[in-house]
This record gives sequence, structure tokens and C-alpha cells, in this order.
Amino acid sequence: MSVQSRQALRLLKFVAEMKKNNYPNAETFSELLRRIDVEENISCACAPRTILRDIKVLEEYYHAPIEYDSSRRGYYLKRPWNFEIPVLEDDIISMTLLGTKLAGDILPEPLKGKVDLAVDKTLSANNSEFFDEAMIESLLCASGIKAAVEPAIFKKIFDAWRQHQAVLLKYAKPDGDVSEYEFEPHMIAFHKGVWYTKGYTFDTKEVRIYAIQRIREVTFGIGTFDTDKKLLEHTKRNGLFEYPKVDGIRLHCDSSIAFYLYEHQKVKKFKIEPQEDGSLIITLRPAFEHEVIRWVLGEGGSIRVLYPEDLREKVALAGKRIFEVNS
Repeated sequence: MSVQSRQALRLLKFVAEMKKNNYPNAETFSELLRRIDVEENISCACAPRTILRDIKVLEEYYHAPIEYDSSRRGYYLKRPWNFEIPVLEDDIISMTLLGTKLAGDILPEPLKGKVDLAVDKTLSANNSEFFDEAMIESLLCASGIKAAVEPAIFKKIFDAWRQHQAVLLKYAKPDGDVSEYEFEPHMIAFHKGVWYTKGYTFDTKEVRIYAIQRIREVTFGIGTFDTDKKLLEHTKRNGLFEYPKVDGIRLHCDSSIAFYLYEHQKVKKFKIEPQEDGSLIITLRPAFEHEVIRWVLGEGGSIRVLYPEDLREKVALAGKRIFEVNS
């Protein structure tokens, strides 16, 4: 990548960080670029003094309405602004790949890094037409969702998240009853085939999570909010839903499923102890109990719970119920 392209990449990402309300500064953005270099290998790392020069370029050459917020120790845009910059020489990724990015970080490197760049360019351009219902509909069709989502509803939630707008939701509960909630959508997440929005109630600031396919109506005009970065970080560490996790689960797995356990070990990071007969004993990282039970039952007898004992009893009881209703 040329020097010009590297600077263009930095400018795009810096503007995108401001439009995400992450309040970047020279130090934090330099550290972000170092992490990107390690994770995506796109050669964009540089010193904080280079970032300061980039900020000056944005202000003097591109006339970016940049302001420094001393309380947040970072830069932001004082007003809406479209950043127009020449296309990078190696930028061949279609903007429609934003759908893939929003559906989840499921691509391996180096494709993931290229998609992230396409997202940053889109956010920097701030082209609202890109996020029209046709684009949203194609995103939903390609995401592998397990529950149908109305594109118009998704777009309103998406716009509310981008614009930091609290909304009035009409939400259908599992029993079909529809209730109204004033809600701040601080994040949108794709979890196990279902789209969710997580944030706070507008008045009490209680954490709420809503399945987007159950939202029947979205109304703007309630108010605005500032994104809670602590909530975002907490969710990254603990997951979308905060179910209690069980530590030290040990399972004996039949040799017939050993091949895929070896394939999954690098991602799931469980400990594997090979046995002489080809079977495996695996020790899981802290895991959600209900997910482990579903997995064990789904393997149809190929997995035996060694520890903890109460988990083994729950699996046996669930298996007994399955046998009784299917006999």
C-alpha cells in the first residue's frame, strides 16, 4: 500500500471513529491502528505525532468541522459533514458487503479487514441513501436469520442507533400481548440467528434487550442519548445475555465426533485430552449450562458428562423426558 493510500486509510478510519462517537485522540487512535495492524495485517500503524498531522490535514485541507472535547479527551464533529476522499487504489470491496459486517464478524482475515474498511468508508461518506430499505432487505436476506424481520422496522432501529435517538416501541411479547416502551438503542447485535437491540429504558435507564422481529412499530421524537461505552464493553466481555456460566465442565466425547472437536478447538479454546480408543475428554471454558445441555442432547449419546454431577443429572432427566414423549 502506498504512503498516500495509508494516509487515506487513516483519515477514513479517524472520521469513522468520530462518527461512531468514540472520541478518538492521537494516542488512542494510534493504539487502535496498532491493534488493527496485528489483527488484520494491513500496515496502517503510526506514531501519535502522525495522527496529529492527519488531524491538521482534515481541518485545513478537507475543512472538517473538528472540535476537541476536553471532558472526553477526544475529537468529534461539531455538525454533520460528508467526507469526500479519492477511492483507495486497492479498495475493490463493494459497499454491499456492509451487510456482511452488520450480520456479524464471521469472515476470516484478510477479508474481515477489507470489509471493515468498506464500512468505515461508508460511515465517512455518510450517504443516507445507502441505508435505504432495499439495502436493509438484502442484508436481512443474507444474514441467515432464524426469524423474519420487517425491513422497515429494522431500518428505523438502525437509524435510531446511528442518530442516538430514543424511540417509542410497540413490542409483541411471546404470548402475543403488545406493549409500549420508551427505549434507547445503544447497540444492535446478531446473536444465534436472531437480531436484537440492547440499551436502556429512556426514563429509568434499566438495561433492556428486544428481539427486533417482535417490534411492531417504531416512533421517533422521544429524545436523544449518548452511547454508553461501559455498556458496550460490558457486553463484549460478558455476552449479550448475562446467564450464569459454569466452570470446569468435563465431557467424554466419542471418537465419532473427535474430528469436528479438533476443528472447533482453536476457536472455542477448550482443553483436549486424547484417549487410547480415539475418544476425547474435553474441558470447557466457563459456559452457559443450557447451551451445553442442548449440545450434549443434540449429539444423541456421543457425549457423556463427567463433571459436574448435577449437570449430568439434568442431561439424563432431559433425555428421559425426550424418550417418554417419543415412545
